[in-house]
Amino acid sequence: MRRAFVLWLSLLAAVLGASAAEAGEVVGKAADATGGALPTAVITLRNQATGVEQVVRADDQGQFRFADVPPGRYLVTAEFPGFARATKTIAVTDESATPAVSFALRPGNVELGVTVTATRSEREADLVPLRTDTLSREKLQSASSLSTGDALVMAPGVTPVGNGPMQVRPRLRGLDSTRVLVLVDGQRLNNARTATDRSGTEVGLVDLDSVEQLEIASGAGSVLYGTDALSGTVNIITSQPRFTDTVSMSYGLDGFFSSNETGRRGTVRLGATGRRFALQFSAGLEAYDPYRAGAAGAGEDTTPFYTSGQITNVDTIDSNFGFAFKAFPDPFNAPYVRSSSTIPTSGAEGNHARASGLFALTANSTLQVAYSRRHMNNVGFPDFEQPVFFSRVTLPFNNFDRVSATYEARSITPWFTNLKVTGYYQDQRRLLRNEFPVQFPVPSPAFFPINVYRLNLTTDTEQHVTTPGFDAQATFVPARRHVITAGVMAYSDESRDSRTNSTQTTIIGNVAMGARGPQANVFASPQVLGAPTITHPVRVPNASFSDVGIFAQDEWQVASALSVVAGARVDQYRVVSTATPGYEIDSLLAGATPPIPAESLPNQSGDRVVRAAFTGDVGVVYRLAPSAVLRARYGRSYRHPNLEEMLFSGPATVGAIVPNMAVKPEVGDNVDVGARFTLKRLAASVSYFNNTYHGFISTEIVSQTSTGPLSQAINFSDVRIQGIEAEIDAPVVLRPGVVTFFGNTALTRGTVLAGENPLTGASLAGTPQDNISPFKLVAGVRFNDSRDRWWVEYGVRHQADVERVAVTLIDSPYLIPQDLLGLDGFTVQRLSWGVNFRPRGGRLGLVFAVENLADRYYREQFQFAPARGRSFTVAFHVR
Repeated sequence: MRRAFVLWLSLLAAVLGASAAEAGEVVGKAADATGGALPTAVITLRNQATGVEQVVRADDQGQFRFADVPPGRYLVTAEFPGFARATKTIAVTDESATPAVSFALRPGNVELGVTVTATRSEREADLVPLRTDTLSREKLQSASSLSTGDALVMAPGVTPVGNGPMQVRPRLRGLDSTRVLVLVDGQRLNNARTATDRSGTEVGLVDLDSVEQLEIASGAGSVLYGTDALSGTVNIITSQPRFTDTVSMSYGLDGFFSSNETGRRGTVRLGATGRRFALQFSAGLEAYDPYRAGAAGAGEDTTPFYTSGQITNVDTIDSNFGFAFKAFPDPFNAPYVRSSSTIPTSGAEGNHARASGLFALTANSTLQVAYSRRHMNNVGFPDFEQPVFFSRVTLPFNNFDRVSATYEARSITPWFTNLKVTGYYQDQRRLLRNEFPVQFPVPSPAFFPINVYRLNLTTDTEQHVTTPGFDAQATFVPARRHVITAGVMAYSDESRDSRTNSTQTTIIGNVAMGARGPQANVFASPQVLGAPTITHPVRVPNASFSDVGIFAQDEWQVASALSVVAGARVDQYRVVSTATPGYEIDSLLAGATPPIPAESLPNQSGDRVVRAAFTGDVGVVYRLAPSAVLRARYGRSYRHPNLEEMLFSGPATVGAIVPNMAVKPEVGDNVDVGARFTLKRLAASVSYFNNTYHGFISTEIVSQTSTGPLSQAINFSDVRIQGIEAEIDAPVVLRPGVVTFFGNTALTRGTVLAGENPLTGASLAGTPQDNISPFKLVAGVRFNDSRDRWWVEYGVRHQADVERVAVTLIDSPYLIPQDLLGLDGFTVQRLSWGVNFRPRGGRLGLVFAVENLADRYYREQFQFAPARGRSFTVAFHVR
């Protein structure tokens, strides 16, 4: 035994000695598109298996060199202020070869860099088998967006959901809300309490000033991240502390002003770094008044929708009793004429802070701890206020806090190369306030008079979700051409709601028998009946949604030009509800026709659902030539219904919603193919996707009662969404500088493959899927002067009319004008220019822009409120 151990040590020493002896070097040059050297360019060499990094700066001729580089596959990244980051993948072989890497950095908008999201580790974006789009810090700063959600709209497949400084969320490839997974530094931001349709995780919970880059990985992401990644994954990567060779202090300041909503945002940052520690702190304030839509919005008149018969305004008396007084229109979808272009309830204010520390425990291990907070107050839902809409919805507060710790070990053994373990705890607490009227008739015992009652309700729902989570991933190199990433993740969304309802009962009029028959009497002012009543109903009971998942992914370098990436994952999901005072269902079910199936309803004393899920994917990347890459991928995606869909019980905008514990998960088959070409004066990509989703969940009317319709989240249909996405970036080098033409586009089509109207039984097969913007184009031109001292850019975004409209929308008896106004296409323009100063190694950047140059009045498609009108913005960044 002892001799065997000594022999094993001897062999290990020989292997390590051989590896050391065979260590090579990497050399190269960083230049711009004209061939001019980029002195002091930052070059990073990262081992793909171990995660170990080396960083050097190019010399005066742009040359760089890494010595004593062990064999393996490496990412080499070149960065220079004012230029897009560029990355190449190389191999250092056992032979004593010296790979040479040449970079020609371009000042264009296409980021030729790395992706973390697609493989859970840094990889060259060209060499992953699905489409990834990266918005770098430089691009984010030049865009000077109002919010993180607004910035995401620059990516080809993304359209916005919501409006205002806090409420914009991404719709990716036709899907939004909990069908898009949002990560922050690789950890889930989604929670199971979030509503699904046209809602979703608020990416605005991460302040834009703290964002280092945004990554959008389009396609199934369920293998690496679990539920919700049906159409793709958005990873918000924040600024991270890094070690430096010498002890140094750093500071920074970011500021933003927008004239439209008098928007103000400012962030200060401080840092201290050395060889074994790095500390970073930032904090800021922001405030936004209600924004103004385009000038033409002041005269928006929805009356023609009603006179043409497209939309019917229900009358509380006429619709129920056959009269034609037109005296008591229901507030829900009453016509309106907009008297001002200012959009009510569209402002917000708040603060944010982040602190993080990175510490070297040993030569190959680190510990990082971080805390972040985002507290917003008086967040409005734009345009949710009378007379435009019958209810007023706000968030008096929306608070998010998160703490995390990550341990990482590198180069553990030659085959066990990296281990990363993260524990985190996040706390989201928000107060949702809804103020709305409910109007109904009450005949007297003798029938006349018929009194018209109006209940003025104010509901305050405090939603509190805490999420402890754990994530561990390891990297193995079992053979020379394989890199395996495997891990386990677990989290539990713990939801606790508290609710207070205040109801004031009034009578606004009646229909009485007069001398010539029934006549309508509208009171000059409502008659108040007693004091408001206070109740504490609960719409979602105390519940938890938890997941434990195990995954593995193999990156197999089949040949120098061919690689295969395949993965599999097993999850166990558990939904548990407990008895909660104030939560009840029975009163909603009285007289329901057809009856709601009892097996779909939860046990109000407590219930649970446990499900297992298996997902997998396989992708191929083929480098056709040094400048051309082809890729293809099939992925199985999965989304488990959330707490809102399974357990919500209570009134809705129309009628009421009852829970459905029997609703099944959504499962997708996602196919992606694409190509990318990177030439000296052109970078372009094109992708085709075909996603089929089975058991698509939608909250639909399934029954009727005497007090209104009942809706339930059901597996409504099978859906196919397919499309083409493309991007191009073409720099033209001139003596004064570089002119870059850029653009991206997305064509998307959605079709219901199978499904039926739950009330009529009519087939929906072949009809359009909802929420699909058919065509989007972003294009522009940018000029950078040769010394990167200033730049100017003109851009345009165009979306075509929505002509294929979902039957369930257009035929809905509860259609409102905003549903139709949100189908129109639009074109908006932007003009911006920037100046860069670099005093004594620092950097001051100023960005001036005119958003919505022509002051166009429009709505983002499928959105309730109009978009922002013209705004003059100023942003500055000090480093």
